[in-house]
Amino acid sequence: MKIIVLLTVIILLFQFRLEARNPAELEEFLQDISRQSQQFKNSPDHLSYKSERTVRDYQVGDEEVFWSWALNVMPPDWMQTPATCRAVGEYCYLFVADDQWNLHMEQTDVDEIMPYLEEYTMNSDQYGAIEMDIINFGPIPDELDNDPKVIVFYMELGSFGGSTFDGYFSSYNQVTEAEAQNMNPPGHSNECEMIYMTCYPLQPADPIRISVLSHELQHLIHWGADLNESTWVNEGCSELAMVLFGLPDPITGFPNNPDNSLITWNQQFADYVKTMLFFTYLKEHFGDNNLIADIVADPANSITGIQNQLIEHGFMIPFEGIFNNWTIANYLDDPAVAEGQYCYDLLDLPAFNHSAFVSSFPYSGSGSVNAWAAEYIRVNTNNLDAGSTLTLNFETADDCGFTILYYEDNETLALLNSIIVDGDFELQLLESEESYYKIVLVISNNDYSSFSYNYSLETQGVQVGEETIQSDFITITGYPNPVSSFSTSVTFNISNSASSAKLEIFNIKGQKIRELHQSAAGQLVWDLTDQYNRSVPDGVYLYRLANEASIPQKILLMK
Repeated sequence: MKIIVLLTVIILLFQFRLEARNPAELEEFLQDISRQSQQFKNSPDHLSYKSERTVRDYQVGDEEVFWSWALNVMPPDWMQTPATCRAVGEYCYLFVADDQWNLHMEQTDVDEIMPYLEEYTMNSDQYGAIEMDIINFGPIPDELDNDPKVIVFYMELGSFGGSTFDGYFSSYNQVTEAEAQNMNPPGHSNECEMIYMTCYPLQPADPIRISVLSHELQHLIHWGADLNESTWVNEGCSELAMVLFGLPDPITGFPNNPDNSLITWNQQFADYVKTMLFFTYLKEHFGDNNLIADIVADPANSITGIQNQLIEHGFMIPFEGIFNNWTIANYLDDPAVAEGQYCYDLLDLPAFNHSAFVSSFPYSGSGSVNAWAAEYIRVNTNNLDAGSTLTLNFETADDCGFTILYYEDNETLALLNSIIVDGDFELQLLESEESYYKIVLVISNNDYSSFSYNYSLETQGVQVGEETIQSDFITITGYPNPVSSFSTSVTFNISNSASSAKLEIFNIKGQKIRELHQSAAGQLVWDLTDQYNRSVPDGVYLYRLANEASIPQKILLMK
């Protein structure tokens, strides 16, 4: 009986988590209103209006009448809702609709909610959800009301089309009443920073509601910092807020179909998940120095804004490189590989689906990958005869990221080899003396258009030499790659190079650690030390010619 009860609790919890996303109709409507409000933001009329407005200071017991929505129709109908201030904190006022007080929300709920807003989260006892968002995403705007505090308004949000509402931010409140009347459709404004939250039919004090509040508050912050930001960036930051609070959305949908463009927004649950994963990865591996908040504030949008801030923060790795690493991390999520570069600390990822499963040879296949998406091909090699070789022929007219994962068994990674592909290539995946349980091919499309490919796998004895990567008319070859404990240096052979060729080496975060100047015709040698003559640790490193506009290539140290 205990097992049955526990299973029931888990199922109910999962159902609650799936409700943590408003219906698509409301999300699309909110996004449209936000775009319309852009014309009024920081206008002379707003500045004049704000300068003449008296600073307010709500106290517990103060009464207000707020404009709100009846969400049982789309677009929603307007109504006026009397409410009373039930709590005041450093960062917020908490109001509850009078018709819900002591019916669906009472003082014990307020006493549970306020510490989550002001004092702690599920992940930290250093700050509440509101301060957490301010730290990670930037300041809350103060567009009209001369009050730095945000109003959190609890009311019955109801349901539409079988879906319930957790909460929302409406940019109608960021414009004056007269301006709201001139929007399409005409609306109303409370002329203050406000987040609407449910107190029925969902439980208001459930921590997942506060996680959703942190999601909606990020939208308010993004409205103030970069109103016309691309949807995938804005939503990705809001999903990150839920991760940082400690109750993220469930990781479903996207792992089943990873060939889903990161930068394309189709208002599906998988879109929230993919952007949540990307911004969590970005935060964990690059975001300890306000990178995310600066991305929010950058006036450029989408990938351009992210790349701008990576450069501003001293990371030389291009967005394409981060994207490739992210697609590997989604499959691996292993802290033991490459100094944790391919893992998540705050999330536990489920297995990602394969687009193909190869277990017999010879094998021929084909596929296509959407822009800024990835596919994974599993190749079972545990049934090959001893001494067999395995050769891959890959045909494509486009550039892409290509990573080969070698496994000792079904779970243990033995080797990772990551390259940038520029057209067709042939590669010997297995030498005759090598034996692995399986090989996974990670195909990452780090470009704005989709591409197609053909490939074949054959068991044969052809010996393939060093792996080379073309960069226009110059070939850069690093050998050995990967670097094992038997090697004390890496030799880079450069074809068609001038005597002044200079090679730059970066760590996986894009920070330059060494420069090599050509000492012999077409050859440079790296002794595996940094610019201070210190031995570098194991991991993935990037190298490129300083005078070439080429994407950095990777070399793996496994000493």
